[in-house]
Amino acid sequence: MFEIVNKELLPIKAHYFLFNAATGPVVPFLPTIAKQLGFSGFLVGTIYTILPISGLIAKPLFGGLADKFKIHKILFLIFQIVVAISMFTIHFIPKIDTKNVVLTCQGSAYFEICPRNEFSEEIICNVTTDSHVNVSCQVSCQASKEMYAEMCSSWTVSQFCDLVNSSSILDTDTLDFISTFDIYSVICLSSAKFSDIELHKQFCTNYVKTLCTVTCHDNPIFNQLFNEGEVPQNSVQNSTYQFHSFLWATIISWIGMAVVVSIADAICFNLLGNERRKEYGKQKMWGSIGFGIFGISAGYLVDVFSEGQLQKDYTCIFYIMLVTMIFDIIVSATLRKKNPEYSEDEPSILWELFTIFKEGNLLAFGWWCIGAGMCTSVVWNFLFWYTEDLASSSEITRLKTLQGLLTGVQCFLGELPFNFISGSVLRKLGHLNVMSLVLLMYAIRFMAYSIVSNPWYFLIIEILHGPSLGLCWPTMVSYGDKVTPSGTKATIQGFIGAVFEGIGVSSGSLICGWLMDTYGGGTTLRVFSVGALLWLTSFWLIQLLVRKLKTSQIHMGHSHLMNYANPDDVTLMSMSRELQTY
Repeated sequence: MFEIVNKELLPIKAHYFLFNAATGPVVPFLPTIAKQLGFSGFLVGTIYTILPISGLIAKPLFGGLADKFKIHKILFLIFQIVVAISMFTIHFIPKIDTKNVVLTCQGSAYFEICPRNEFSEEIICNVTTDSHVNVSCQVSCQASKEMYAEMCSSWTVSQFCDLVNSSSILDTDTLDFISTFDIYSVICLSSAKFSDIELHKQFCTNYVKTLCTVTCHDNPIFNQLFNEGEVPQNSVQNSTYQFHSFLWATIISWIGMAVVVSIADAICFNLLGNERRKEYGKQKMWGSIGFGIFGISAGYLVDVFSEGQLQKDYTCIFYIMLVTMIFDIIVSATLRKKNPEYSEDEPSILWELFTIFKEGNLLAFGWWCIGAGMCTSVVWNFLFWYTEDLASSSEITRLKTLQGLLTGVQCFLGELPFNFISGSVLRKLGHLNVMSLVLLMYAIRFMAYSIVSNPWYFLIIEILHGPSLGLCWPTMVSYGDKVTPSGTKATIQGFIGAVFEGIGVSSGSLICGWLMDTYGGGTTLRVFSVGALLWLTSFWLIQLLVRKLKTSQIHMGHSHLMNYANPDDVTLMSMSRELQTY
């Protein structure tokens, strides 16, 4: 049995498995990690607008350096180390210190608590029915001259009297004390204890209010109540060092992943040679397997290690990533690559671009790529975010296990089978019809998400991942390859990536993030569902216009005039495009 195993290809198979096994547990959860850190949907959308662009810039830049100086393996190993370090640092970024209540003091003092979405029924039931005696919580409030005055005169806290007339009160100054609640009361404060240990009655002569953070370490019910509260603040979140740390860590890791993926594919094609080029899919398949297996396991492990905690503990997936990346670096060091052959009579890039943009059907194709990219951004970057929103308003347990299973369904029941049957589907239906099918499936998929209240039913909806994203990239690669004039095939593939990721995914992420913040997940998905149908309609209108303007049938992009890619050919260009992380 082992005599027929090609030992020369074992290292590249192992790399695909290990690299995707390392990134698989982390990449899908990055949006929800950002959400837990305290970033808004708009900020996360902004981040995922920048990431595809950074990847697109890095691929040709470092790919060109590798080709010019013949340092493919050196860059390959260096950027694997970059990915491991930059992605691991995300684990150490602290949560943004957001205020969750408003302390209002006019006569008596009380907290105003507003939920981010809605308080869960379980929390409301526990707070209103359970007996809470002598509940003490740590309170940290934003300092102000008015609060110092009331604490000095009404609360009789002498240590603040010297600060009443102070002109150097900073926005970062806080008032920290331990507050005790009345029996059976949630929001009314009965007394406060400062560093002087003395109990002070919380009563105000004048009306004052300030933003506070409340943590009840010994009462998990109250702690979860306050944890679900959030105060809209005027301060810009992207001014925090947490945002900049997360942004640059993800940009560096994205650049690293983009370079590793592109150079790995170049090494793989070099090892295969022209005669075995169609076996690329058999090598890249191991990456899909690694991503799926470790993605499912990661979700379950996060739930296990987060048992009894209010926030999810993602520590395990970062250590899994680090250890697996170390093994990948060791395996990749054994790769052997021949120097590629170069041709000096290739056409200029400017001439290729001019040839491409003369074709009206390719411009219509680019329009479709933008719409498909915008739809794809919702699945890549905000599907898990939406499941978190649904889970926060209902009694959903094992949420991370569910998200891991969603990754598994997408991988094993969606992309893998549809990547392999894409050639037959394209041959029977034609490219234009499959493009229409992709947008239609996205519209149905988004509408289904928006009307389902239990995210566990998403496992059924994810079957549509195959005819939507699973067919999306093979269709783009095959169409671009077959209708492009000779000498422009390399450029059109770069054009596809730039339009799909650099315009479609980027703009879709920004729009989706803003809509999620402004109107909520359900409305956002309905907007994208209707938007996909409108984009499909405009795509066909553009095609009709192109057909009227073109007199030659060969330029009309008719399906019966095209040669269709063999399933293996489509697979070798498109296997698990999502797993390549741009």
